[in-house]
Amino acid sequence: MAFGALACGVKLVTSYPGSPSSGTVETLIDLAKEHNFCVEWSSNEKVAMEMGIGASIAGRRALVCTKSVGLNVMIDPLMALNLTPVNGGLVILLGDDPGGYGSQNDQDSRFLAASLEIPMMEPAGPAEACAMMKEAFHISEKFNTAVIVRETRSFAQQEESISVSDVAYQESDISLAREPYRFVPVPLNAVEKHRALHERIEAVRDWAESSVFNQDTGTGAKGIIGGGFAYKKLLDVVGVDPSKDFRLLKLGVLYPLPRKIITNFLQECQEVLVIEETEPFLETHLMAIAHEMDCSTKITGKKNRHLTREGELFRWQILRALTEFIPEFVPAAIYLKENEDEERPKKKDHCGECRYDEVLDRLEEAAESLGQKPFLVGDPGCLVTVANRIDAKYALGSAVSVADGLSKAGIDERAVAIFGDSSFFHSSLPAVCNATHNRSDILMVVLDNKATATSGFQPHPGVGRNAMGQKAPALDIEEIAHACGVKNVYTSGPDDLNSALKDTFRVALNQNELTLVIVRLV
Repeated sequence: MAFGALACGVKLVTSYPGSPSSGTVETLIDLAKEHNFCVEWSSNEKVAMEMGIGASIAGRRALVCTKSVGLNVMIDPLMALNLTPVNGGLVILLGDDPGGYGSQNDQDSRFLAASLEIPMMEPAGPAEACAMMKEAFHISEKFNTAVIVRETRSFAQQEESISVSDVAYQESDISLAREPYRFVPVPLNAVEKHRALHERIEAVRDWAESSVFNQDTGTGAKGIIGGGFAYKKLLDVVGVDPSKDFRLLKLGVLYPLPRKIITNFLQECQEVLVIEETEPFLETHLMAIAHEMDCSTKITGKKNRHLTREGELFRWQILRALTEFIPEFVPAAIYLKENEDEERPKKKDHCGECRYDEVLDRLEEAAESLGQKPFLVGDPGCLVTVANRIDAKYALGSAVSVADGLSKAGIDERAVAIFGDSSFFHSSLPAVCNATHNRSDILMVVLDNKATATSGFQPHPGVGRNAMGQKAPALDIEEIAHACGVKNVYTSGPDDLNSALKDTFRVALNQNELTLVIVRLV
């Protein structure tokens, strides 16, 4: 995907760290040292998306990389971007995480693409990923729309030999666009722009009907449909040259779906099995198309629990479903449930050396000495390693607001928000301002390890280097907290996470107003 973006002349790459899309960003950082483009770790995904929009308006090609929950953060600008025809190619690389291996949920973001009315594609393998990235930039400019390319964590760990071009990097030659109301959606033109959006989506659908990313092969009364990487898993079970006793439909364009291809496939089959992960996204849309076309083909998959709709879809599950669907089916390879771990994506443990248990020990000891039992609210990230000791945890940047809500609801216990330094800059700051303005009395604890540690120690605005390893201004959490009106700010560590930190927590827990403790871990 990185080389596909490079070949298209990408000018700006932005992201907030998050697997699996971070791997593409890391590769592009290395490539940027040889070529003239910018790569940036942004403070959060919304900022990353808005920078990509700016580059597109300037007529340059931009790639914005995010994980599943990061797309949620981007939705606000995306719901306006979809109404404004883009200028330079704008592609969003979306890393979903079926199974929640590194996420707080088991989210299927394909539904969001349909809600956003932004085209989405998903490759089956690495070679197709490179080609699909190139095509995404092409259709983005051809149809003036942002394009989402979806990958999953397991997909990102596939290996395949591909050829990449060594042609010199070429930037897009589109110039800055300055047209009245083109990039200005307002109540006056919202409906008109929405109508134009639907026209663009239908134009993309026409393109999808002849796209090489959708393929119909084989013969027979029974059909199997696979979407994106799930199709590659399907091929591993049936073989690259399967029997002619059934038909296969590969769908690489997931939104908008190619209705003519799908209708023809359904009409040629008596029964169809849908292979996808995670939720029955394709299955639901296929049923709708069949209903509209008065097609009686039976469609099965996840809705009738033929396949699970939770977690990653494993090859042994596909094999079992195919055996039930086609009793005489002979697989190309045998996959067993007891070998499921072999399919699970490997994950680097970036949090193994972190000392969060020690910090919580000191906090609990200090609270116990004061006769308190604080309610602990954490943020996602490294705190997952001590999740059993936290009372609540939601989205990145939410700990302060959730704790504040608990406090304002009048609980007897002291509400404590615990979050990382990267989370502080990501989206905790607005909550800190709100807590100051509304006279909150919660205790905030920042665990500062000078990096976005969970995803691989990428830098953030509090670190004195940028994505390229160059020197950059390091913003100071203590100074920012004071500037936001937090009067009580204490700093401890990293040399003493024992008695000194316990004493700091005792003082902080005794405060009856908004208080911040910064625990330096490095």
